[in-house]
Amino acid sequence: MNWLDSAIQHCVTKTTLNSRKFKDFPHITEGGKYQFTLDGVWTGGFWTGLLWLCYEEQRDPELLTAAKGFTERLLPRANDSRNHDLGFMFYPSAIAGWRLTGEESYHAAALNAAESLARQFNEAGGFIPGWGFFGGEEWAGAVLIDTLMNLPLLVWASDNDGGDRLLRVVDTHTAKALDNHLRADGSVFHVYHFSPQGEPLQGDTYQGLAPGSAWSRGQGWAIAGLSMLAGARGNKRYREAAQQVAQFIMANLPADRIPLWDYRDGAASAPKDASAGAISAFGLLRLFKITQKAEYLSCAEEMLKALSESCLSDENEGLLSHATADLPHSLGIDEATIYGDYYFLKALLELKKTAD
Repeated sequence: MNWLDSAIQHCVTKTTLNSRKFKDFPHITEGGKYQFTLDGVWTGGFWTGLLWLCYEEQRDPELLTAAKGFTERLLPRANDSRNHDLGFMFYPSAIAGWRLTGEESYHAAALNAAESLARQFNEAGGFIPGWGFFGGEEWAGAVLIDTLMNLPLLVWASDNDGGDRLLRVVDTHTAKALDNHLRADGSVFHVYHFSPQGEPLQGDTYQGLAPGSAWSRGQGWAIAGLSMLAGARGNKRYREAAQQVAQFIMANLPADRIPLWDYRDGAASAPKDASAGAISAFGLLRLFKITQKAEYLSCAEEMLKALSESCLSDENEGLLSHATADLPHSLGIDEATIYGDYYFLKALLELKKTAD
């Protein structure tokens, strides 16, 4: 068995074991043990999506039961009115489940979630605010780079009778992000602040080293989100922006191919973020799919192989150790995260499909 098949099998086996004992939604680990939430906060879709990925790979009835159960627990969240992460929550869960089972309630909930996301769009400002998990009115003018990853939910909904108005939200928000978040060197601001009328105020960060730094998971959200949108929309500007971000990532990866938590942290003690590596590798694979540029495939494979060799551990309840959830707020440092786990297996399966 080669390293890729071995890593996929490891993930499926461990997820199956975890599915037997996890009663609520895993979020991030502390001391190698997952901490759980009742409603899935912003990450519930990743655990549910991981179950669907493993079920699709293994067709194990036990995984199907678990995936259905957690999907159904998320469905009421489709009505969230302040949550820019509805794409994270419903694309890996309800849409994946609908595609595999044809369950109409999942389809209906995903459409409802897309409407809830679109209703958050600030028409005057031209953006979806980045509140949700953070809460509070002070986020009404803040746009997170993460939101790009949630917009494919609107594209899917538009393709499933949601109408072209959803695409207008996608394209207006993305243009705003590209005009302000994306820097000339391909790095991105994590947060950008706007007036309610959409006037750019300043770049910022919440989880990175500094406003002008390059938080590695933010780079991952940017390349993956832009690559998915470029593929779904056939948009040249999105593709070229994704390539800019890709060049920055490839130029700033350390020799071991696993990103630091922030690419501009020069401290010898700077921790890694394996989750940023998994997300970025997934984005590179999606970019390869639409460009056929071998450098993206090669870098993604190197990153995933490095993660497989260095970050798979039976000592952590998660799949992918050595992630950094939020260093400035002392959360999940050198731990596992459920989004890192999900995108790691998602990227491994994407690489296998590409190789086959």
